[in-house]
Amino acid sequence: MQEHPNYQDILLVGGGHSHAIVLQMWAMNPLPGARLTLVSPQVQTAYSGMLPGMVAGHYSLDDTHIDLARLCRAAGARFIQACAHGIDTSARTVSLLGRPPLEYDLLSLDVGATPARELPGSELAIPIKPIGHFYRFWQKLQKQVADNSSDLRLGIVGGGAGGCELAMAMAFALKTAVKTGQVQIHLIHGADAIPQGYPAMARKLVVKALEKLGVQLHHNWPVSEITEQGVVNDCGSCLPLDQVLLTTDACAPPWLANSKLCLDKKGFVLVDQTLRAQDQENIFAAGDVACFAPEPLPKAGVYAVRQGPVLFHNLRASLTRRPLKRYHPQKDFLSLLSCGDRQAVAVRNGLAVSGNLLWRWKDHIDRVFMQRFSGLPISMDGAAPTQSREVVNQRSGISLSPMRCNGCGAKVGADILRRTLETLPEQHSEYLLRGVGDDAAVMDIPSNHLLVQSSDQLRAPVDDPWLFGRLAALHALSDLFAMNARPASAQILATLPAAAEEITQRDLQQLLAGAIHELNRHHCALSGGHTAEGAEMLMGLTVNGLAEREQILEKTGARRGDCLILSKPLGVGTILAAEGAGEARGLWLQQALETMLHSNADAAEIFARHGARALTDVTGFGLLGHLLEMLGPDGLSATLIADNLPLISGAATCAEQGWLSSLQPQNASAYAFVQNPQEWQALPHWSLITDPQTCGGLLAAVPVNQAEACVAALLQRGYAQASIIGVVAGSQTSEVSIHLRGNADWRALISQDSESVQTQA
Repeated sequence: MQEHPNYQDILLVGGGHSHAIVLQMWAMNPLPGARLTLVSPQVQTAYSGMLPGMVAGHYSLDDTHIDLARLCRAAGARFIQACAHGIDTSARTVSLLGRPPLEYDLLSLDVGATPARELPGSELAIPIKPIGHFYRFWQKLQKQVADNSSDLRLGIVGGGAGGCELAMAMAFALKTAVKTGQVQIHLIHGADAIPQGYPAMARKLVVKALEKLGVQLHHNWPVSEITEQGVVNDCGSCLPLDQVLLTTDACAPPWLANSKLCLDKKGFVLVDQTLRAQDQENIFAAGDVACFAPEPLPKAGVYAVRQGPVLFHNLRASLTRRPLKRYHPQKDFLSLLSCGDRQAVAVRNGLAVSGNLLWRWKDHIDRVFMQRFSGLPISMDGAAPTQSREVVNQRSGISLSPMRCNGCGAKVGADILRRTLETLPEQHSEYLLRGVGDDAAVMDIPSNHLLVQSSDQLRAPVDDPWLFGRLAALHALSDLFAMNARPASAQILATLPAAAEEITQRDLQQLLAGAIHELNRHHCALSGGHTAEGAEMLMGLTVNGLAEREQILEKTGARRGDCLILSKPLGVGTILAAEGAGEARGLWLQQALETMLHSNADAAEIFARHGARALTDVTGFGLLGHLLEMLGPDGLSATLIADNLPLISGAATCAEQGWLSSLQPQNASAYAFVQNPQEWQALPHWSLITDPQTCGGLLAAVPVNQAEACVAALLQRGYAQASIIGVVAGSQTSEVSIHLRGNADWRALISQDSESVQTQA
């Protein structure tokens, strides 16, 4: 049982600088009884101070981005990758795209800003924010410049510090990338001073740096329209451009307009000096999305960073009923502008200097700042170190460590269950006669059909209960797909950690909604289940499917000469093991989750259509273990081709560094059947063929004349890494064995085995 059950939900929406600071400080000093959750559409958040250096080529993407998934792990916080698109202050919920809303007791917004799109034709331009979209454009542009000999004209609209830094960074990077042709960079600004808001000495140094890099400046050139030909000013003059980029004045995310929060004219959240939203006791805002009245601050990361510690204190103080701190923005601070070629301009108190040493100083400051987030310790169980003795409990009469019942008393209360079930979608089934609400489910099995049944249970591999519900359902349904059966009904066993009633209900709603999301997608009705309290979140499902006798596929039945086809890549186990220790990159985890969430339903239909003789899903025993189950009863052997084994990005790195699943040692007994282990033990594939997979792919033995068409159909249906990974062979000793090859043509392997058969004959 948890030492401190959760009693309050703090929801952080947005992965901006302020929230990153809150999470970093929370990791060092958590508040027992309060559950912290971060919602962000990206697993990485950009540090604005290093972005010009990334564009110039001085930093990699990872150097300039904070890994939010790892930061949340260090803080003991939940990370939910989703896009917020609404707030209901009365119900205390945040709406998320494509999934149920999240409830909160305390809400904080740090969702940033985007360049204003008020200019006619602005949809033709590339905004600098969000950074992820711009970075993809920048990568494509660099390749285009390197491969193309034609001239290119780029225009940057907005002559603030950000526009100047971007122009210099792009000019420096493209100067070395161009082989033939010419790239022109135009910096366009409506005023006569570049960069706007800086003293004359600084402007002079920045203009000199821009001109040195060949950037063409257009002062007093207010853009009135963006067209496919370029930009047009107020006088009707047109500046021909091939691509326009926007670094203009920022605006707030549009979805805040319907939030009933107090907003300024540009849609930013009005806050007081404690960062609390006006007229809202339980909502805070920080960073670019916050607006101080009557004097708004510039949209700069330096302010957001300084707001982080104040926000951290005030979120905790709000729950523990302590005085809030006031944020006092710095009146003057050191500003360091990157000049593309490892030069920087330093500005403070009206004075400005430039040089290489200043860039090195800025580089040191930025790297030290980023180390605050990447260097946090992470315990293997994901719990943050507990130093604080504060305890949140505003529920009168509830002890933080109450005696919990066992047996049938250790279940979720009737009121919680009733309220949860009322929020779930209605279930329809042509086979289910009685279901949720009765003591047992009653099914009408059609004549000439077989009932196919399977059970599976998972510990939560992620902190997001909605996502966990989806994964648990897909993992259980996969057994039906492996038999080529059609899902019909399911029953759920859900275990939730002890918490306050509100927290338990919120988690149960998310968990069941996630499971039903997948069950409904596969026309499978929830017919009942049971809930319980426990030490951790668990979900098990018993799933029922229907199949005509002749359509059933089993894991045995492969024949010599069949091709072995795998529908999804390997590596889930090693990536989850690395993530639990804080060593997996957020992007690796994101790809692993995308792989896990790809249903096996379509793959099963494709394998059946292409004459698969044996079919199984690759789950806990790993590829090698499940392959042995397929071959063993028929006394067959197989040759696997290492280069054809599809791997999730990062899986090989995690395996090489020794981040292996706790089930790996038990799966390792399958290595005894490998004929040539000495050739493979140094390769990451050696570990990954016994890596346990959650929601893994399907492994099929397909006749050789259908194999290529089968893979093509899988690729067309979205199984992007489906591959022929080996061939089935005979066994001279009647004992199953596996031979591993590094690089081979599967056609040649079949031909060689056929010749061997003829020779034996």
